[in-house]
Amino acid sequence: MNEEYAASMIDVVLMLALGLQSSGDDTFSRLRTEWARNLHEKRVEASVAEYAVDGEFLQPNGERVKGTEALRQLFATITKTSDSDLTFEAARVETSGDLTYDSGTYRETLVTRATGSRQEMRGSYLTVYRRAKDGGWLIVEQMWAGASAESAQR
Repeated sequence: MNEEYAASMIDVVLMLALGLQSSGDDTFSRLRTEWARNLHEKRVEASVAEYAVDGEFLQPNGERVKGTEALRQLFATITKTSDSDLTFEAARVETSGDLTYDSGTYRETLVTRATGSRQEMRGSYLTVYRRAKDGGWLIVEQMWAGASAESAQR
């Protein structure tokens, strides 16, 4: 009887663990999708609201954009000059306490409005979230590494 009980408890623990992992993955999948949607729909304030006040965006060129006002200026510039169609493919999402990291790859078609030129981009991303006081998640660090598909093929 004790062995059966122990086996049942192990099954319950495994089911709960898988359920919690899935739930967490769903949360960050939703956050990832919302981030891309805000960029695509040019919702600057919604984009900025996804970051902690001390949040940072590390651009592929190494430039570090830090804080609410700098992020607002970055998103305003991006949304004025370009149209983005961005998709993410998560490779790993892990949580420890009040921090979660989300890492994977992205693909983006970037169209410069002034010229109509298109760039096919792809690369890797890393987003670190911190749990906010209200229990939600805010970006504290976000990093992109990649190149246009043309230069990546060389």
